[in-house]
Amino acid sequence: MLDVGFIPAPRAQIAIWLEDEAGNFITTIGLTEAVAYRGVGNRPGASEMNSGYRWPYGRREGVLPIWGRRRAGAVGAAPFKRVIFQDRSSEGFASRTSTDFSPDTYFCLSFDRDTTSRDALDAVSCASVFTSDKGRYVGAADVESGYSEPYQDPRMDSSWMAQLGLESWYPPRMDLAPCGGCSNDHADVASFAQHAREAMPEIDAVTMATPPGGVEQSVLFTVPTNWPAGRYALLAEVNVEGDYNGSFDASVYPTPSLPSGKWDSWAMTYGYPYRGQPSALYKVSFELGGAGSSSHAAAAPVGRASWHVWDEDYGRVHSPSDLSDDPSGAPFSGADRLRAGQGGGRLRLQVTTFTAFAPSDEPPPWMQEAPTPVDRAVEPRSGDTPGSDPGQEPAMEGDTAAEASGGQTSTGSTGAGSRDGAMEPAAEEEPLRDRQGEDGDEAVILTSAEARLDGPIGPVRGLQIEQHQDGLHSHEWIVLRFRAVKSERPLHRYEVRVSQAPIEDEASFIRDGRPAKTATEDAEGAVSLMLPVDVAAGEAIETEIGDLAALTHYHVAVRARDILNRSGPISVAQVTTTERTFATVSPCVIASAAWGTPLAREVGILRGVRDRYLMPHAPGRALVGAYYAHAPPLAQAIDARPWLRSLMRGTLRPVIALARLLL
Repeated sequence: MLDVGFIPAPRAQIAIWLEDEAGNFITTIGLTEAVAYRGVGNRPGASEMNSGYRWPYGRREGVLPIWGRRRAGAVGAAPFKRVIFQDRSSEGFASRTSTDFSPDTYFCLSFDRDTTSRDALDAVSCASVFTSDKGRYVGAADVESGYSEPYQDPRMDSSWMAQLGLESWYPPRMDLAPCGGCSNDHADVASFAQHAREAMPEIDAVTMATPPGGVEQSVLFTVPTNWPAGRYALLAEVNVEGDYNGSFDASVYPTPSLPSGKWDSWAMTYGYPYRGQPSALYKVSFELGGAGSSSHAAAAPVGRASWHVWDEDYGRVHSPSDLSDDPSGAPFSGADRLRAGQGGGRLRLQVTTFTAFAPSDEPPPWMQEAPTPVDRAVEPRSGDTPGSDPGQEPAMEGDTAAEASGGQTSTGSTGAGSRDGAMEPAAEEEPLRDRQGEDGDEAVILTSAEARLDGPIGPVRGLQIEQHQDGLHSHEWIVLRFRAVKSERPLHRYEVRVSQAPIEDEASFIRDGRPAKTATEDAEGAVSLMLPVDVAAGEAIETEIGDLAALTHYHVAVRARDILNRSGPISVAQVTTTERTFATVSPCVIASAAWGTPLAREVGILRGVRDRYLMPHAPGRALVGAYYAHAPPLAQAIDARPWLRSLMRGTLRPVIALARLLL
């Protein structure tokens, strides 16, 4: 059993994988959602194109290039097909030049300079429906014709059209559904998700929502029994857009404008140059051998990537000497993207071996065939970790995620009833549906011959999913309630997944269910939902789930997982979000009166401070509420007297200058 611990920076994109002593890639055990599910590494748009809040275009080749190159070079690894614009005259055009658009439920594009700057990312949202070009695969005819992207190399002050090949290191978007009768999407879009699964079969099982910044995380991986004894390495690559320092910022890697005519005015004017410090690589070496427990940690990165996409050695490891490492002055920046925990380790690993691994003269499995799906879990650490009990764990009836004898899964095991790598339960083990009938809820518990209700981890009971009572958020937030499960061993996490398709078994739970996210107005945005694991069995647990779409029917599934990486039965309930209700955006009424319009730039700056620093938390919202309760009479007096308007503008200018610095 491997227990991987780390404290990530806000908005970090992370890949976690394993290699053998010779540096051969074995398998991915964790990959954050923006790369694995939203396809930011493989979508239309040039690799250097600016970024912004949920920016829809630009292949982020530099998001996790070390992981991407090594996975692509593994024995038996299948490549991903590269995605480009459907029919635009340049990969550097952010505005459409053809009928290539359809509604986009996630990404958006605001052509407002103030809201697309780097400093305004926390204060904006997708306020209206955006239509985007989802792209198509590069074809043989494109390669033959020399289809290229504009590329500007700041090292040599040169630019050229770089020819694009057929393959990418990254999966395409998997979050796209047929657009309901529209004909603007290319036929390739319908195959994006299936293609990603064919190229990387474990992608659904290892995808994790972006973890909250500054919160301890734990990823469990159950080592297959057929791995030979020997030395191994755990690696984690971490990237944060716009993480500037003196060596990597907008002056060193500016918004590209060359070759001339290959970038449109929208690409050169809106968004921000996202290339700050490249991704950092952390590495921990460990050994699999006799039964026992050991701890390992890495205190600093062993290397970094680069931004030079078209260099021959792109994706190889460079010295990390030019990364910042100042936890006090520049927290969560550079080397501090993984914050040091107890003992100073930034990437921490607890290895627990229940049954000894044997040496082998045969080639290991990963040198014989493509990697098979793996099982993993991510959630905050509990007080009782596998490392606290290094002894042999007896086999238990109802073990659904690991062979309890030895504490290891069979190769390819992905959960309940899967002993041979298959995603679907065996034919004779069709899931049973057990209506709970408790507290009036209509949730269903999915069980099989192996995942019994009386197993070592009990089912989630009393599951209720309701519409949110906040009318301004009920289109995107829902309420989740259930009772804490009974478990023979301490819990590691509650696994909550949300799907628009029915969740009827283990396969659909993994394939169709996406990791649930928080319902929040915090500047960081929605992150991985993390529920307490120390609640006594039978006690109530209540939380809110966010990052949902309006007027959409959802299936919400919950199960518990223990510190041996075993999972209990899945419970499922359903809910439909409400229609979106739009509220009037209130300006600063005094500043609006002083400048004569709520559209003045000065008013927008004050509104930005309000939305970014006050509205995300209760005390700030109370202060804003008191302001709007008492300010209107003063605003009316200012509006009626020109001399008072002039005086108020002079009074507010120092405040606005300070506010501009905060944004």
